[in-house]
Amino acid sequence: MRPHTVDLVARDTELAELAAALSEVAAGEPRTVVVGGEAGIGKTRLVTEFLERHAREARVLVGRCVDLGGAGEAYTSIAGALRPLAIDYGDELRAVVGAGGHRALQGLFPQLGDPGAPAAGGGLHEAIALLLEAAAADAPVVLVIEDLHWVDPASLAVLRFLTRALAHARVLLVVTFRSDEIGRGHVARPFLAELARDRRARRVELARLDRRGTRLLMQALTGAPPAEAEVDALLERTDGVPFYIEELVDLDGCRDGAPQLPEGLRELLLVRYERLSEEAQRIARHLAVGGVEVDHDLLAAVLRAEPDDIEPAIREAVASGVILATETGYCFRHALVREAILDDVLPGERERLHERYALEYEACAGRGRPVAASVAHHWSGARDARRAFPAWLRAMREARTAMGYASAAQHAERALSLWDVVDDPEATGGMSRLELMGRTATYLRNAGDVERSLAVLRSALAECPPGTLDHARLLNNQGRGLAQIARPGAVEAYRAALATLDGLASQPGIETMRADVMISLAGRLMLNGDDEDALTLATEGAALAHAAGARRLESVGVNIAALCHGHLGRVQESITGLERARELAGEDGTALLRYWVNASDLAFHLGEFPRALDIAREGMVAARRLGADRTSGMVLASNAVDPLMALGRWDEAAELLDRSLQVAPPSTSRSYLARGKAWLQLWRGDAEGAHETLQRSLAMFASTGAFELQSRLTVSHVSAEVALATDDVAAAWRHAQALLAADPERLHPGHVPPFGWSVARVIARAGEGTVDADAADGAPAALRAILDRFAWWPTHAAWRPLIEAELAQTAAAWDAAATAAADERLPVLVRPYSRLRLAQARFADADRAAARETLQHAVDEAEALGVLAVRDAALGFGRSSGLLRDGSRTPADGLTERERQVLELVSAGLSNRQIGERLFISGKTASVHVSAILRKLGASNRAEAAHLAHDLVAG
Repeated sequence: MRPHTVDLVARDTELAELAAALSEVAAGEPRTVVVGGEAGIGKTRLVTEFLERHAREARVLVGRCVDLGGAGEAYTSIAGALRPLAIDYGDELRAVVGAGGHRALQGLFPQLGDPGAPAAGGGLHEAIALLLEAAAADAPVVLVIEDLHWVDPASLAVLRFLTRALAHARVLLVVTFRSDEIGRGHVARPFLAELARDRRARRVELARLDRRGTRLLMQALTGAPPAEAEVDALLERTDGVPFYIEELVDLDGCRDGAPQLPEGLRELLLVRYERLSEEAQRIARHLAVGGVEVDHDLLAAVLRAEPDDIEPAIREAVASGVILATETGYCFRHALVREAILDDVLPGERERLHERYALEYEACAGRGRPVAASVAHHWSGARDARRAFPAWLRAMREARTAMGYASAAQHAERALSLWDVVDDPEATGGMSRLELMGRTATYLRNAGDVERSLAVLRSALAECPPGTLDHARLLNNQGRGLAQIARPGAVEAYRAALATLDGLASQPGIETMRADVMISLAGRLMLNGDDEDALTLATEGAALAHAAGARRLESVGVNIAALCHGHLGRVQESITGLERARELAGEDGTALLRYWVNASDLAFHLGEFPRALDIAREGMVAARRLGADRTSGMVLASNAVDPLMALGRWDEAAELLDRSLQVAPPSTSRSYLARGKAWLQLWRGDAEGAHETLQRSLAMFASTGAFELQSRLTVSHVSAEVALATDDVAAAWRHAQALLAADPERLHPGHVPPFGWSVARVIARAGEGTVDADAADGAPAALRAILDRFAWWPTHAAWRPLIEAELAQTAAAWDAAATAAADERLPVLVRPYSRLRLAQARFADADRAAARETLQHAVDEAEALGVLAVRDAALGFGRSSGLLRDGSRTPADGLTERERQVLELVSAGLSNRQIGERLFISGKTASVHVSAILRKLGASNRAEAAHLAHDLVAG
């Protein structure tokens, strides 16, 4: 942070905002504060004051973005801020961030050692998050990033990740930026828009000083109360911008008899500069071209002088308040001063100075410093495209090595822009234009900008001759991008790439690429239920990978083939194949993560819940170690949630869900987590919450489910159950068609029995909704036909009695179902549920004694297993039937405060619309509340609920 000379004035409200955010952080809630304002408004001054006041309360880390025309070195501000932490942890750093994280950080901090191969997944981002979380465990951390308007794309990607990922760490992220420089198209504009919608972020916008503030600042600067005429004159000239006020006061611009100062603000900024000696002015111009801050030795080299020889002139510039000395070099007192002096540099002189900086930075690069982006920036400033072009390519490679994909893409695009203005760019760059475009697209996709990646690929494909290896590469790249954002066309792109490869003569690397395309295509086909084709492709691809020695690729191919075997009825081959995939993976993190995801999923669908949980947890630990905690780790978290709920460990599942949803990026894995949360809410008695969770996630479900049959089935399954719980039978029937109307050849057999149970429940209630009578009459036979087709699946025998009981609705069928429900391959929720249905059937047969005993058993078991929705329904039925009146708890114990309010209005005869108007909620929300009340009370209609309302509410 820059030093200051006077107390901060007129910013008490803004300081209080920052202090409040730090207090919330200290209490365990991460926060982001964005400090915006025009140039000279006092953003840095405000943050500096805040840090000084709270220096003993937190660990402070400060990074500054550098003005290199929007194309600086990757991670400039992040590396500067985190370097003290990396140094402090020293040899303990590996234990803090894991082996993968340590390897990733080596790319950011070369002093940690050679990074070797890039870490898996988003390893660097994850490692940075882990490092901050570890530091915040000891004391709150304040991470300040100054001048976001100059941010490099790689640093921006880290900031975006941290605002999502630091869900529980005591970290306060403070970002400053010039609001007048973040215009349309600025790289940081979407990030700031995201923060505006983030409940954990707040915006502090610094306004110009009013008359009172101007007077206070003048008094602080002069030590005496100013005359009112002086205040008016200064306010008129500066419009209340604090930096201009300081300049005018310091230059005696308000004192009678003081030298006349220029009227223009830009000219005002040059007054100090113009009072310097010619040599000091020359140094200031050299410094301005160099950037925000320049090392002492580098400045001397550019000046072509001995370091000692320039010190007198530098001391003059420092004493005059034009520049400041930093730990290693010099910067301007304010960026506005630099910009004014830079504008004063003549064009020819500016180009010569850029050339000198480029040459000196090249010398630094020769000594091993990663400064290629600075070299490229200065050669571009010197208008030397011949030298800038290869420099941008070197900057691209440096950023890629540091996993700064966003910066790598930006540098690649700068090189592409020079392709047509340099001689023989292909020989100079060592690659074709199409290859460079392909790399650009890959870096953009890895940075998360898939839309731009696909746009680059469309341009490249339009230029590329069909039937060439380049064409196949570009199509493969396009398939990956489309698959990543669940867009149509991924399968077609992969097929086209494969057809192109099939028409090419053998050449080095082509068989590995063919294996890659085959296995990628197999994965997409499997997800959409085309298991036969997927199995053939995955098997052939794995064989090609084996011949090429590509073990990771072979492991993934064997993995996909194993799942296809399972879907096609060869369960043991599926289990054996997955274990073979793990063996082939060895220590390869990417392949191992694929194994843990799919093996835990298969174990769950086989009803092996403890084993599924163990595999998923093993994978989660590894994902954290490998730096993939918020990518593959999120899928594994979802795979752990499912068996936890099946085992009745609801609180553990809820904690894992909440923690994961706070940090999961919008993706397929997030849709799995949202589906799991709705399922948990439903069976824990919060059908309204489950409905709202599904509604909030509709767009995400649609995107994921468009090309993944498995996703569509699981979402439809949960949606059907939630619709039943909220008495929307028509909606439940629509969701049930995902199974009833599905192509049996494409169904995942593990999904069929549990979804079939839910569909049977919908069929049992079809008469209550607007369901076509003929369709409802034919539904039982259609469901049984689907179930019979997959009768070989290991859990079928356990589920079938429950399904048949729903369709038969007899006490004998429910007796058999209650016995079958004890099978450990079934989720625990079916145990009390089947008891409740057996009690209702016995009551219908007038066997009150048996019904009462069974119902009490259902209540006790539901309570013990935490299946609160069944408990509430059982208590409601007990109340309405009279089976549990005496000495038993009432369903009112399960009503929320809002539900009690709604019940009072129901008893008063109000409609859903009228209830909504009275409580300031929508009619649809009121309907959901009423459905939940009817279910909990065991009432069949609103009249019965109103009849019970007096006693229940009074109780």
